[in-house]
Amino acid sequence: MNTLPLRQLCAYRAMHDGFSRCGLDLDAFLLGEGGVATLEAVLPATTLADLFDAAWRHAVARTGDPAIGLRMTPRQPLIGLGGMAHLVLAAPDVRTALYQLERFTGVISPTTAMSLEISDSGVRIGVQVSPGARPAASQRFDFMAYTVLQGIWWLLGQVLRPQRVSCPFPAPVDPRPWEEAYGAPVRFGGSVYALDMPRHLLDLPVPTADPMIANLSEQLASRLLALQGGSLVARVREAVSRQLARGDPRREQVAAELRMSERTLQRHLSDLGTSFQDVVDDTRREMARRLLEAGSATPTEMSFALGFADPSTFYRACKRWFGCSPSEFRCAP
Repeated sequence: MNTLPLRQLCAYRAMHDGFSRCGLDLDAFLLGEGGVATLEAVLPATTLADLFDAAWRHAVARTGDPAIGLRMTPRQPLIGLGGMAHLVLAAPDVRTALYQLERFTGVISPTTAMSLEISDSGVRIGVQVSPGARPAASQRFDFMAYTVLQGIWWLLGQVLRPQRVSCPFPAPVDPRPWEEAYGAPVRFGGSVYALDMPRHLLDLPVPTADPMIANLSEQLASRLLALQGGSLVARVREAVSRQLARGDPRREQVAAELRMSERTLQRHLSDLGTSFQDVVDDTRREMARRLLEAGSATPTEMSFALGFADPSTFYRACKRWFGCSPSEFRCAP
């Protein structure tokens, strides 16, 4: 669930600036065709995703430009970070700045996520956007990824081109706008939207680094993340509950369902003082308690409903959770 009014969302502010650059009125669309009663409305993340998708499709229809997401980047690339911009501006180097973005993207926008993968050959910056009822508009991916890249350029005061770019949508009729924008080979139809950057990018110093501001900004972002934590844990529990009947839930499957990388999910849960396995265990325990109290299912039926491989594993889990066997739990006063 989003906890901020639409007008206060960083994603809205960045889009608003980008739309105005192209002569489009985002507010008029949202309050008209978008069906939003007021810009002070607080909307669930799935509703926001549908709304943003509709806005981008409206922009394409008005301009006839499928690459408009690349052309709408804000005048100031860090505007999309809102108050969290200081996390980046005060970081000692690009590595730290990107780690902070990966960690706190959920605070900045409830419909986007970022991931960071470092290897000997380079660094991959991944971009995810949450879908609504329909697949996410490709322009949302373009807008976020190109804004991140331009933010890096602005931060360093120099242009560093990606080595490769991967886009998770079919190749357009004319791929030149993407190739010209990134100045790098672009592969369409990939599994993710990712920018492959040279590894030395990570060690470049941030000219505006400030340890005191960096520390204060991280404390603020951590508090905001903690306030939103209940929402993330609830979403993970919902996803786990749906998967239990099919067996032991897998972290990569839940991460994919939540439209974030496995590593990003793991990091966010760790920041909240928990882990994926802890959430799975807590979900199973509460479901087991309800099933045992209802008394209508056999231990074998319950064990498979909770995703256990066999009843003996469920039995041992009950001993650990409740200090007694399933039958003893039912007989307890």
